[in-house]
Amino acid sequence: MKTFSKSLVLVAAASFAGAAWGNMIGGVDVGDLDPLTAQTGSLSPCGPGSSEAAEACWIGSVVGAGVTYNEKTETVSYQMVDGSSSLIGFQLTSASEYFMIKNATWWGLFQNNADLNWAVIDTSLLNAGFNLPSEDFEISHVATVGDVAEVPEPGSLALIGLGLLALGIRSRWNKTRS
Repeated sequence: MKTFSKSLVLVAAASFAGAAWGNMIGGVDVGDLDPLTAQTGSLSPCGPGSSEAAEACWIGSVVGAGVTYNEKTETVSYQMVDGSSSLIGFQLTSASEYFMIKNATWWGLFQNNADLNWAVIDTSLLNAGFNLPSEDFEISHVATVGDVAEVPEPGSLALIGLGLLALGIRSRWNKTRS
């Protein structure tokens, strides 16, 4: 029984520790990696150029009709994630379910499911046309798309921890009664 109690404490500690840290930029926790949902070098059949309407059309074709094109931010400055050669991060102007990055000819759509205030992307997954990461390159704009994603509350982890603690206490109590 003693080994079981120690295992419960170890599992609880690992689950709390795993949720506590993400990627860091200059000592700031910017959250975990946001997955790439889609990328393209052409918005057709959504129309020519890169108007907000054409971009919203393409995004809708990927994630479903009715998504809201929230906010467009020009010339976003990104930073390398500490210790990485392919992960970059930048602050988002508003929390959203998705965000789109664009350069002159390529679009990439990411699901924003880690830290809603930060975008963290793996540039090794992007088409070479993005030229990321590069000292000479800037993302031409970022658009936030959709409502705020549902994020598990820290309270859920606390509830799991309390449940594990209760199991450990109960097993110890049963042992002392025997």
